[in-house]
Amino acid sequence: MFGISQTNNLTYFNSGLDLYNQGKYSEAISQFKLIIENGEHSDALYFNLGNSYYKINDLANSIYYFEKALKLNPNDKDVLNNLSFSQNMLVDKIDKLPVNQVSEFFNSISNALTINQWLFFGIVFLFLFTGTFFLYYFNTRTRAKKNYFTLSALLMALFIFFIFNGINRHENEKNIISAIIFENKIDFRTEPNYRSDILFNLHEGTKVIVKEELNEWTLIQISDGNTGWIESQSIKKID
Repeated sequence: MFGISQTNNLTYFNSGLDLYNQGKYSEAISQFKLIIENGEHSDALYFNLGNSYYKINDLANSIYYFEKALKLNPNDKDVLNNLSFSQNMLVDKIDKLPVNQVSEFFNSISNALTINQWLFFGIVFLFLFTGTFFLYYFNTRTRAKKNYFTLSALLMALFIFFIFNGINRHENEKNIISAIIFENKIDFRTEPNYRSDILFNLHEGTKVIVKEELNEWTLIQISDGNTGWIESQSIKKID
């Protein structure tokens, strides 16, 4: 589940879990953060950080780490469930734009696995196709040759399907940069300066989309389609 090879990181992780179970949430966070400082990352680590921050009512960090966990394991029911608890505590309740059902369907398929999982299974099917095609090509029996041809065609179709979805998900993640607001309250402006008009404001923990960056300002889009400029330091990107 966690995959930590270094003894120190495993010790930090177990120590963090013990501290969490004792109700020492800030101390648990410190232990988990030591693992990140050592360059280790995992959905389990982010999940426990999200839980710890939730316990001390730090919604922005809680949602931030749950979202990072979903980047690595998008279908984890525990993460999705706890994320919804954190989101229910948010001040801002923003409607979502209607989405194209066909696009939503294909995106839901792409999100079923991580990019690496899609590509891994695609490569597996490519190897299976190669082996099956050789069996078809060199087989002299008509019935067996027909069966191997059918199987190789199916494996090629699966290879294309998995590789396509892996590439599609990669492109979606590359083009959509999400972030979490970390200011208690932040004003969205018409232009990237303090002299411009205020359009609306949002509060900490709200998830937004980064559209453009200019010096110390970032153009943000929210889920209802509205956009505005805010100070870049007010958000933290979900890498």
